[in-house]
Amino acid sequence: MQQKMENLVELQQIDDNISETLAARRKLEEEGMALTSELEKIQEVVDKLTLDLDTAEKEKRELEEIAVQGQEKIKKSEKRLPEIRTTKEYTAVMKEIDSAKKANHEVQEKIKLKDSDIEAVTREKDESENTLNEIRAKVDERNAEISPQIAEFDQNLSAKAESREQLLNNLPSSLKRRYKILIEQRAGVAVVEAKGGACLGCNMRLPPQFFNSLHSSDEIQSCPHCNRFLYVKTKENA
Repeated sequence: MQQKMENLVELQQIDDNISETLAARRKLEEEGMALTSELEKIQEVVDKLTLDLDTAEKEKRELEEIAVQGQEKIKKSEKRLPEIRTTKEYTAVMKEIDSAKKANHEVQEKIKLKDSDIEAVTREKDESENTLNEIRAKVDERNAEISPQIAEFDQNLSAKAESREQLLNNLPSSLKRRYKILIEQRAGVAVVEAKGGACLGCNMRLPPQFFNSLHSSDEIQSCPHCNRFLYVKTKENA
């Protein structure tokens, strides 16, 4: 196989390796992003429950303040009873006390309901925080495995990119240009083997005379169907 063709074959092998490495790297990145997304979703749940708990506790404090004020109002009204001289005024004050006690009872019932809400939210928040901590530990462990793998991929890609550039520079300008165009137009595959009378790039049959010439021609040949560069394996390069 002539040197230019050998360079093209090696160049294609490097591009194939780069594509495979990029795909593997992308898969790891996507896994890391998925783990982070899962963690963020649980964190959002915890944050919402924390906010709900803060709101419920604030509302309970407000109700307790109302209850205290109501109780003080009852005490003040009750202190007035010994001083009352008329039945009408006494009846009015008693009605006021009864109304205040009823309102206070309703507030106390609301406080009990709020206590139940706080207990339920606290329990749910604790469970969510436990889940969050478990997932965070798993995410940290997996990220610790992913990071060095990505670093290794990047190192490999850097070395392959350097080798690729050297091979491209060893090609004539016209050949380099054709290779780059084919890489873009043919899904990253510019150089393929011709085997069994067919192009393995597009799987189309090649003219018999043309196929036979690939074994002896010193010229770089292209598939008449897909325009990819063709080579044939010999015993030496099989």
